[in-house]
Amino acid sequence: MILLNSRKLLTAFLFTFTSLSFAQTNVIAGSKTAYQYNSNQTLTSAPTGYQAFYIDHVGRHGSRYISKSKYEDLAYHILLLADSQHQLTDSGKDLLRQVTILKQLNQNHYGKLTNLGRKDISLISNRMLANNPTVFKGQKIEVISTSSPRAKETAEIFIDSFKAKYPNIHVIQQPDNEQTLLRFFEYSPAYSEYKKSKAVKDAVKSIEYASQTKQMSKQVAKGIFKKSFLIKLKKGLDESEDTLLKTSDFVIAIYQLYQELQAFSPQVLTDNHLDLDRYFSAEQKTWLNTVVTAKNYLQIGPAFDATGIQIKIAAPLLWDMIHSADKAIVDNNVDANLRFAHAETVSPLATLLEIEGSANVVKTLFNYPTVWRADKIIPMGANIQWILYKSEQTHQPILMKVLLNEREVHLPIKTDSYPYYRWNDVKQFYVNKLNKLGLHENQSAIEMLKNLK
Repeated sequence: MILLNSRKLLTAFLFTFTSLSFAQTNVIAGSKTAYQYNSNQTLTSAPTGYQAFYIDHVGRHGSRYISKSKYEDLAYHILLLADSQHQLTDSGKDLLRQVTILKQLNQNHYGKLTNLGRKDISLISNRMLANNPTVFKGQKIEVISTSSPRAKETAEIFIDSFKAKYPNIHVIQQPDNEQTLLRFFEYSPAYSEYKKSKAVKDAVKSIEYASQTKQMSKQVAKGIFKKSFLIKLKKGLDESEDTLLKTSDFVIAIYQLYQELQAFSPQVLTDNHLDLDRYFSAEQKTWLNTVVTAKNYLQIGPAFDATGIQIKIAAPLLWDMIHSADKAIVDNNVDANLRFAHAETVSPLATLLEIEGSANVVKTLFNYPTVWRADKIIPMGANIQWILYKSEQTHQPILMKVLLNEREVHLPIKTDSYPYYRWNDVKQFYVNKLNKLGLHENQSAIEMLKNLK
């Protein structure tokens, strides 16, 4: 199958990707990319005499079924209409078959984890245990998830690996109306305004309505519909009194479904003969990914300002991570904090931390994929891990290493022993940054979010 071959090529590409070199743009699935782990990578050993003793993990849920039926309904409606008018090519008829099967696979599962997503989360958990034996001493692990069923299930799967050593481990949640730590994006009026702002809407439209989008949509549609229907689609099909569906709407919907297929295992794709890869050239995939991922870059990425409202909303979580680390150092009775949430949680946190490749702003929005890669920062199962180390010798500094999706990454902080940083240097850098942004620790999380500008 062509799709399986492309997945193998993608895996090979990701496995040879040893640093976050964001100049490459061969992306196919953006934030819907299935989690990729390079089993050949080597993690840097801790300095002599140091051992890991505490981990703070913030993770996204695993690969999921499509969250809403919007795009499959749109695609199915147009394909069915064309078929009723005998206006589908042979490729178009097969596309209708595939969309029909995809609807059946998704039915009653919208937003839930797929088996691939469950497997990926379990593997991340097992690697954490295997790579950090000195951390998990059987003391206490604090686990929190959002109220989302897929985040809660992700947390439950993750801690399954820990239950033999931690029989009393369980997942807690903030009350539904107080989920300020992990769903901070729902509690800031200023952020809500920003998401709906004219600046964001116009930026998204500039890409969606770009001549390149129209041109490539036309090319893709030519292989699916016959001439008469292509003319109708170009003019627009009446979806409702105030909505016209045009060629680019259809093609973007199909591309969204192509991305969503990454949530299924190769076996599921093979068994159901699902292969949307062949409807797009490499160039078309790259551009359409730029189109559909632009909203991520603008709403939960660095956008126009890497310290803008869309990033500052992660401040309550960062403060909590700092305080939790300090408490673990002093009390020495907590092995880990495990937090489970969403892309809207992980991405702003990564940018606030200025993890390499997560905080770059471009002058021209069309160029954002050259500096910011959703597939590298927030794939399904994305995670940020703070790992703290202490020395066997007294009066030695606490060290810290940060992993993004289990890869060692640079922080904008001076160190003589990368990827290890002095905790006090890290803490001071982020405390200074938060204070400079007016995000002081003496505010409650809800106050901070409501007062953000």
